[in-house]
Amino acid sequence: MAEILPLRRRNRLAAMRAVQAAAVGMFESDGFDTTTVDDVAERSGVSASTIYRHFGTKEALVLWDERAQVVESELATRLATQAPVEAFRDAMVVAFGARNDTDLFVRRLRLIYSEPAIWGAAAQRDRVDRRELADAFAAVDGRSQVGVQDTLTAAVCLAALDVAFEQWQQDPSEGDLAGVIVDAVDRLRVGGS
Repeated sequence: MAEILPLRRRNRLAAMRAVQAAAVGMFESDGFDTTTVDDVAERSGVSASTIYRHFGTKEALVLWDERAQVVESELATRLATQAPVEAFRDAMVVAFGARNDTDLFVRRLRLIYSEPAIWGAAAQRDRVDRRELADAFAAVDGRSQVGVQDTLTAAVCLAALDVAFEQWQQDPSEGDLAGVIVDAVDRLRVGGS
């Protein structure tokens, strides 16, 4: 059953989606480097301070994904009953496999993979995600200390997801994203998972 969000949160998410869509369109047509947050704010009908408050950075206008909470809740639920790699795979399939914003998601991915500043911000975020994922993997075994295997498994899982996204965005008509994610993660041969 889908979670029903309070009206205020639904309105905020709708506004963030609209700002993100405007930003992506401007970055595609006018270039990422030449488009400013002020330009996006003017086009979106919001203030630049609102954009910074909701997104934080210009790069985050592309990187932000409202499905991040789905990732967290799905992963937490699945880690209770599945091995780490399988839990990761299945959580990513649920979070990213069936999107109602596929066109915008593909456009965002293409910007991520083509714009060095966005790619750099994504790499920084990946380090944080890797640390959090390794923590979750260690916790499954009841350990508070993260080991090398936890960090390595987290890094390889995130790399597989990155490869799936990069592959899929090149030609989304070649297959559904869920299938591409499953294929990429299932190719992993991580010891102990």
